[in-house]
Amino acid sequence: MVHILTENNRIHSWTTHSQEKVKGYVKGYAFYREELLQEKGLFQTVQKAWKENQIDKILSELNGQFCLILQEEDQTILIADKIRSYPLFYLTDGNNFIITDTGDTAYQSLPHRAWDKTAVLSYLSVGYMNEGTTLFQNCHVVPASAYVVIGKEITVRHYYTPMSLFPLTQPEAIFKQSKQALEAAFNRMLESIGDKTVVLPLSGGYDSRLLACLCKQFNVQNVICYTYGIAGSPEIEISEKVAQQLGFPWHYVEYTKEKWKEILTSPIFEAYMRYAGNLNAIPHLQDFLAIHELRTKQIIPENAVVVPGHTGDVIGGSHLPLHIQKDTIVSELYDKYFTINILKSREKRFLTNSLEHFIQETYPTGNEQEYYQAFHLWGIQSRQANFIINSVRLYEFQGLDWRVPLWDDAFEQVWNAVPYKQRVGSSLYNKFLFDTYFTPNRVAFHKTEDGNLPSPCTQFIRNMISNEKRYYLKRILNRMHLYSFPKDINALDIVGELLMKEKNLQKHPYLRTMKPNSMCMKALYYLSLYSEINT
Repeated sequence: MVHILTENNRIHSWTTHSQEKVKGYVKGYAFYREELLQEKGLFQTVQKAWKENQIDKILSELNGQFCLILQEEDQTILIADKIRSYPLFYLTDGNNFIITDTGDTAYQSLPHRAWDKTAVLSYLSVGYMNEGTTLFQNCHVVPASAYVVIGKEITVRHYYTPMSLFPLTQPEAIFKQSKQALEAAFNRMLESIGDKTVVLPLSGGYDSRLLACLCKQFNVQNVICYTYGIAGSPEIEISEKVAQQLGFPWHYVEYTKEKWKEILTSPIFEAYMRYAGNLNAIPHLQDFLAIHELRTKQIIPENAVVVPGHTGDVIGGSHLPLHIQKDTIVSELYDKYFTINILKSREKRFLTNSLEHFIQETYPTGNEQEYYQAFHLWGIQSRQANFIINSVRLYEFQGLDWRVPLWDDAFEQVWNAVPYKQRVGSSLYNKFLFDTYFTPNRVAFHKTEDGNLPSPCTQFIRNMISNEKRYYLKRILNRMHLYSFPKDINALDIVGELLMKEKNLQKHPYLRTMKPNSMCMKALYYLSLYSEINT
């Protein structure tokens, strides 16, 4: 028996539809062959495709932010879009299944609560899960670009893989096609939101600046820019210059210990953490304080859409290693992502063995191109979907809609056609941004670290010494006053300190890190909301 508990109606409400003995639950929208499909049209299109055995083809062509549940007599189909905009959980208890849409409801609905050891270690080490796993056994979330069929058995099927059969190698052609695809994507976004106010979290980086340039180019009338952080942050100066040059109102929210303490000790903090974690990701706090303050002061109106710059640089290749082989995929992934909390050796081995098994089972490899593909797909389907995109729960919690136009299918597909080797370091992507948008709009301000390829010396050190060992070395040099850790411009180090003190995490059994930072403390606090962890 299948029980459906659709309870999360923040911003986008679930709608129900029926046709040909199929009942549907739908949230969101999608473009299909340039036609905007709202809930009813989306249901009819997908339901027809399911009946005609065309579901993979149609889902791969849908371009938008949505999730669907189709239910007929003998089976239930759970569908996530390509970035898993809205989570769908399915819980198993013998022959009974529970479908729900928030992690908190999923936890409350679990008949038998047992922690998944691998998931907990992953959560502590990297801050999120592999694809569709959660912190608990018998509780899963539909992965990005996938649908789950619940019948006599459970089948998980991926309907889309971000890859291209036709390499695009010439910069001139790449830039031309990328510009066309990006501006078509932005136009689709504007069609989907109408005349609502666009709110840009404008950092000193490139992706949010790109969105600001597009707002200027498309003559978007209602735009609000904001940035945040400690006084003196380099992000503040650059973002203010960009906003002034483009003619948009700009607001700065200063982060202080007093402001964070007020938020962290209020009931809103626990309510948000429960809403945003979804049992598989550390809740996003980076601009929580900024949004809260701007909403309290009514600077951001009720009917507004936040458009964060998630995350064009990943499409452009910023996350890709310089070299990768079959026997280095897991070590490259672990060294790049799995060190927010440094685990003990035994548990690290357990986690890396599990990760290696997952990679081998999920992403077949045989040559360097496929090794890069496996590395990239893990980043898209695990990190981007479960962690980066899940950060938009912050905006929903604050009563705001959101869009991520840099993850529009057409724009992503152009860069997927560029060979991985050509994308390493995102230097080509950055050149596209500067040549096409920043220089013409007179906002060609470079970041301190440009995301280009590191120097040969730096690359040699990174190849020889893992991120974890580099941290230990930096710690030793710091004690000798020969090295200073960079200052956290978003004051999240304060959050870590306050969480440890205010939430009494000093004796938590999983506090094994050498660096009790914000990410680690948020992870421990989130785990403590659901029960005590036994080592």
